[in-house]
Amino acid sequence: MTIKFFHKAVASLALSTSLITGGALEAKATPQLTTMLSTIQATGTRVAVDDPRLCADPTLMGMYQFVKDQIDQYTICIKNHKGNNAELYDTVLHEAVHVVQACKGGPIYSTVSIIEAAKAHEIQTVGSQYPNQQFNVELEARVIAREQDEVFITSLLKEHCFK
Repeated sequence: MTIKFFHKAVASLALSTSLITGGALEAKATPQLTTMLSTIQATGTRVAVDDPRLCADPTLMGMYQFVKDQIDQYTICIKNHKGNNAELYDTVLHEAVHVVQACKGGPIYSTVSIIEAAKAHEIQTVGSQYPNQQFNVELEARVIAREQDEVFITSLLKEHCFK
């Protein structure tokens, strides 16, 4: 799916559930979201939505895969979010942070600053679900996705991916 169709899918989900969620994602499914996704694509990253190979696992919400000269794919599993638009929006941002980290070659900010900004349950969850070598980047992606929006993440993409 192209960026245009992805944005339509996000906007469509937002519209169909806005009465239930109070329009939380509808307000966030903006042209700025499309800009962020276009910026991701401009890095050379393939943007995939509901990739049947990956999203067949109903527990997978999204992922970013990067192995130099082999794979560079940002995947969002919209169907696996089962209409939870807040979680979908968080996943979209979270995986975008991983693209920035790949461009930078590691965490964007210092470990201390990320731990200070993290919530206790985020530290505990990441510590229990990820190997030590992924702790910093995973915690950072969670914190930035919670604290920031697509405009901020687009600025990080431009800063770190287009030098």
